[in-house]
Amino acid sequence: MSTTRDARPRDTDRRAPRRRRRTRWLLIAFVASLASVVGGMVWLEALHPQLEPPAQRGMAVADAPPLALDEVRTCQRSTEHDVADDIRDDFPSGGRISSTQLYQCPMAFDQVEATFVGEAIGELLHRDGGAWLQVNDDAYALEVGPMIGHRERAGFNTGVSVWLPDGLHERVGSVGRPAQRGDVLALRGTVHRADPDDGGGITLRADELEVLAEGVAIEPPFHLVQAIVAGVLAALAIASLVWARVVRRR
Repeated sequence: MSTTRDARPRDTDRRAPRRRRRTRWLLIAFVASLASVVGGMVWLEALHPQLEPPAQRGMAVADAPPLALDEVRTCQRSTEHDVADDIRDDFPSGGRISSTQLYQCPMAFDQVEATFVGEAIGELLHRDGGAWLQVNDDAYALEVGPMIGHRERAGFNTGVSVWLPDGLHERVGSVGRPAQRGDVLALRGTVHRADPDDGGGITLRADELEVLAEGVAIEPPFHLVQAIVAGVLAALAIASLVWARVVRRR
């Protein structure tokens, strides 16, 4: 009795190692390409020319009044009334507060006269009788300036929404943007823990405004190496497109 053998299983067994090898090399090529891209980005970042230190660029604000309270105390649900009362007793009327102190224990500063120092950023949102303005008092606003042109990472952006009545908001000359440090303002007014005109947010309704430092435009240094790399990559991309069209026509 004769038997016949099916050749298809053998072909399948022979092709499987080839497919595995092909898949393995594709994964290796992908990982190598990704590592090259990441390494190139890190290399370009390390070669990026830096601006002068903040003090030489006019970024550091030296004329700001000191904070009335050095300590940042947090109001917890179980003890918030006691902590808030202690802070309110120690805080002088009109003293300077930071946004961190305010957000850590807003109950302590509700309806309190305070001074807030920070950079005007974004846009003036005009409303009847005045305008809303975001004012940040983080390190980028008062110490190192906008991130563009330097790699001095100094925490997060923090600030307060400020209401400027007519007669005050007109004195804001410039606001902060990626390549612009806005006017640094000293604002005195009343803190509102839950302002209904701001959707229940924490605000400062200003009565007085002083410009401590005018806005400064940032001119980032030209990155020659980055420009060369971009030109080479663009040329390679164009050459690849031309080559693909030539091969397709053949």
